[in-house]
Amino acid sequence: MPSRNDKIFYGWYIVIAAFLANFTAVGITFYIMNAFMEPLTKINGWSRTDVNMALVYGALAYSLSQLLWGTVVMRTGPRFLMALAPFFTGLCFMRLGYVDRLFQFYFYYVLINIGSGAFGGIVAGTAVNNWFVQKRGNAMGMATAGISLSGAVFPLVTMLLIIYVDVKGAFFWIGLATMLMSPIFWYVVRNWPEDYGLAPDGVIPGYDNRRRMNGGLQKEDSPFFVFRPPEAEGSIWTLKKVLRNGTFWKVGTAFSFIMITVSSVMSQLKPRFSDVGFDDMTAMLLMSATALLGTAGKYVWGAFCDRFDSRRVVAVLTSLLVVGLLFALLPVNPVTVFLFIVIFGFSMGGAMSTLPIVVADLFGRESFPAVFRLISLFLMLELAGFVIAGQSYDRTGSYNLAYLIYVFLDAAAVTLILTAKRPVLDEGS
Repeated sequence: MPSRNDKIFYGWYIVIAAFLANFTAVGITFYIMNAFMEPLTKINGWSRTDVNMALVYGALAYSLSQLLWGTVVMRTGPRFLMALAPFFTGLCFMRLGYVDRLFQFYFYYVLINIGSGAFGGIVAGTAVNNWFVQKRGNAMGMATAGISLSGAVFPLVTMLLIIYVDVKGAFFWIGLATMLMSPIFWYVVRNWPEDYGLAPDGVIPGYDNRRRMNGGLQKEDSPFFVFRPPEAEGSIWTLKKVLRNGTFWKVGTAFSFIMITVSSVMSQLKPRFSDVGFDDMTAMLLMSATALLGTAGKYVWGAFCDRFDSRRVVAVLTSLLVVGLLFALLPVNPVTVFLFIVIFGFSMGGAMSTLPIVVADLFGRESFPAVFRLISLFLMLELAGFVIAGQSYDRTGSYNLAYLIYVFLDAAAVTLILTAKRPVLDEGS
């Protein structure tokens, strides 16, 4: 249990749990397709566009689920959802190994995305946000580093499982590992530091931790529901106020453009490396290296947000995304491949680590789940990237046309994020 006497602030254990949640949730819904893309097309006779449509439907389901889970987490806290969802998601993932029809594959893939959204994404982000303010950038950066690390680990491990077991066995063992996250999250995750006499970032002299406790339970009598009014610590951004705010629309649109690039490129980067001449193992290792750099990038870009304006940090990393894509469009040689991996990999890592930081920074700690659930709806646009990538390959035999489109989208994102003003909450509206 969290205590004032802990040598290590308990919030850092929450960060570790959120790291594992993001690692698992993104790994099984997104990065893992780098390993399954080619086997599924060969075994079932599906095209890459067919398989990409699973990513489209999954991304749509995931984004819509964030609205649901964002509402639920405001009522229950993150612990309940993070403990229950991995079990359900792991079962659905196992089922993918027993289907051979597209509509069945799409059905279970949608369920997996909905389930993963209940322990990763907004739920894991809320768990970290509840425990940090001054060190939010570092904490979010560490927690979201699991997203990119999953890209370095999941595809490689999955490919080895496919080689030494088979496709069905790979789905089974990864599903079982996902289910085992449930007891871990139940044991570790706690909803609010105030419930234990603590303050965000640790015990801060003079901090009135009773403000929140007086509005709800004095202790965690119920492990499931914590009815605590979010207005207890300060003003809240309501749905009406958020939708009227121009910053909300600019930030949401900017990140949707960024995620179109990051999601579609990273979901099938291994196949692209194979297409340009690398053998399967080399292509997977190059993809893993890109994701591994993204892991470091997530922490670094998050830490930058503790020191600089988070909007400017996003503008810089997005500009680097453009530079990385331009190297990918050049003729393939060791230098261009190396520069693409380093520049694109490091910068793409900051996309999902800075989004929750920007939302919390601009709209406040108390309003984070209320605003982030709406911002997440913008991310449904990332499904367009999967369609663009699939069509680019099926029609031209390469992803170059898609990459060129992403360059223009990212340039627009830089403009949007730099013109987004810090919002002011009008109490009278």
